[in-house]
Amino acid sequence: MDTGSHLLFGATLAGAAHLSPIVHGDPALSGAVLCAALIGSHAPDFDAVFRLKGTDAYVKHHRGWSHSLPALLLWPLLIAPLTAWAFGEWPHAAIVFGWALLAVVLHVAFDLTNAYGVQCLLPVRRGWLHLDSLCLTDPFLLLLHGTAFIVWLAGGWSAPGTAFLAVWLATAGYALLRIAHHGLAVRLVKRRFPRAIAVHVLPDLLWHRWHYVVQTDEGFRMGRLVGRKLQPTAQLPREEADAHDCVRASRRVSHVQALLHFAKRAYVQWQEQPDGGYLVTWTDLRFWRERDWPFRAEVRLDRQLNVIDQKLGWHKKAWEPPYV
Repeated sequence: MDTGSHLLFGATLAGAAHLSPIVHGDPALSGAVLCAALIGSHAPDFDAVFRLKGTDAYVKHHRGWSHSLPALLLWPLLIAPLTAWAFGEWPHAAIVFGWALLAVVLHVAFDLTNAYGVQCLLPVRRGWLHLDSLCLTDPFLLLLHGTAFIVWLAGGWSAPGTAFLAVWLATAGYALLRIAHHGLAVRLVKRRFPRAIAVHVLPDLLWHRWHYVVQTDEGFRMGRLVGRKLQPTAQLPREEADAHDCVRASRRVSHVQALLHFAKRAYVQWQEQPDGGYLVTWTDLRFWRERDWPFRAEVRLDRQLNVIDQKLGWHKKAWEPPYV
């Protein structure tokens, strides 16, 4: 999920902590839990520090070890003692640790529901896992948690623990429904393409609409699933591996290697430029849209295949698809 969503979830999680009479009756402990939940809800994304080394380093490491199995315990172990000490609640450090742990676990769980993916089983398994069920910014969850939090700030909850428990139960039910709906959408697409090599179905802001990409022996088929109706919008031929020397040369570029590190449906196109050089563009076709490739690595080479420039990143607004 996006940073704002994670922080909001941390705040409402701290509200649910008021189910405990100890937390509800101790303002200092309540503040410590809120602080720990907010930090814990964002801690796995502290891997943003890799941006200092460049976009390629960030893409290669984002949602990797910072979201791994060891990190689930490491982050709370770093957060809870300092928070409990700062709020003078050392006797209740275990309570603070518990809510920080839950915040970190929920962060990784929400990221797992997105299409980008997360290496949450490191070091047991290095692969990227993704449920492709929730948008990076989910309007329903923002409305649900945002409204509850605002009411809490306004003093509208006499029993905030019970209110936020209901919010989180609704969140769990909603997430399970979206996961089940995604499974149904995948089956509908597979029924249309029974010989598909791979099928990816990504969520839309509208619940009844999904975006799909299918890999077949002939290439890739992309389109939308609206209700139960498939609406094909584009197709691409199967590219020949390393079809040109410029493609092979681009594979050695750090930005391309970073993209290929996690791409599930890597695709490349190249164009000869007026100056005799080449433009090689790589993408992960899971993140397609009709007019261009919003997530891509671009490499410019001269006639001798020397790298002139390289770029990597997203080229879209937050409200534009794909919502990953």
